[in-house]
Amino acid sequence: MSAATRLPTIVGLITTSVAIVGATRLPTVRDFLSSYLGPNGTRLLALLFALVNLKNLPGLWHIRVLRGIIYQLYLQPTTQRPKHLFAPMITSSYNTPYDCDYNFHKSNSTYFQDLDVARANLVGCIVRTGLARLNKGDEAGLPKEAAQAKGKYIVALGGVSCFFQRQIEPLQQFEIFTRLLSWDRKWVYFVSHIVKKGAIKPDSFVLQPWKKSKRRSHEVRKEEEDLTKHIFATSVARYVFKKGRMTINPEIVLERSHLLPPRPAGVGLPPRTESVPATPAVAETPAPNGASATPEAVVAEIETKLSEAADKSSELDDDWTWDDMEQERLRGLSIATHFDALSAVHGELRAGEVLGQYGDYW
Repeated sequence: MSAATRLPTIVGLITTSVAIVGATRLPTVRDFLSSYLGPNGTRLLALLFALVNLKNLPGLWHIRVLRGIIYQLYLQPTTQRPKHLFAPMITSSYNTPYDCDYNFHKSNSTYFQDLDVARANLVGCIVRTGLARLNKGDEAGLPKEAAQAKGKYIVALGGVSCFFQRQIEPLQQFEIFTRLLSWDRKWVYFVSHIVKKGAIKPDSFVLQPWKKSKRRSHEVRKEEEDLTKHIFATSVARYVFKKGRMTINPEIVLERSHLLPPRPAGVGLPPRTESVPATPAVAETPAPNGASATPEAVVAEIETKLSEAADKSSELDDDWTWDDMEQERLRGLSIATHFDALSAVHGELRAGEVLGQYGDYW
């Protein structure tokens, strides 16, 4: 329901809230609350409201993000195997009243805060070994300019989008399934699915083998099961590895993290990607030969490589080979390329006639 159709309800709710706040300042109302809730009744209500909205308190977002990063970088006891490179990681949260908008469901802006926490856990898990090795001097395969560049190897967020499918009700719990989608010569892409809590039951927990699956023995996943029916929203994000102003090919970092299968003979280390203009007039993606290619040409090339990789892929589920990895990477890249092409909107900024200029409050 649109905000316009709910306007009378919204105005009524705001008026009622203001009236309640004003009433609690009256001595008679305070005495009434004290008789039922004790002398500190108002403080008790304020404390209860703070606990319900705990994750929205000042500084809590930083704690949630840093907790995920620190745990995955330094405390995660289990190492990830290459065959699980594309496996999702689950983080849980809930929709607080503070997260709700005037339509009484989760506000679109608050999705990104929860997605930050989810990606912090997964990115920390994936890059912890690779970045540590690079920063300790393991720079084989990189151009000599990398060793000469100042600064440390870091990972940085380069773009994020979110597609909304279903609303999340007040206090409703949800889970975020975040996984590696693909990578090219510059970007590494992640996809996050926000789903109803408990709707999707994993078969096993790779990094937490002590956890048991909640799936009952007689429950068998059907091949035609539609998991999209559980999705509230889906997000795509891209990250870049940098040292100073230099861009590092994601494959270098992933291989340093021991997350890629053995490299076949004849397949060398990738070169550093070429820089991309900050404000492209047309979306461009670096082609393998170093020239710029249109999104259509890139997709066509991906489809060709994907077909070749499918012909070479292993038939054994447990035999995770380079061709298996490349097939999944190219499949995800065929989707990520369209997201990357949206960077062309930088060239849509207009500075002629405008409709007006307004502030937040007046």
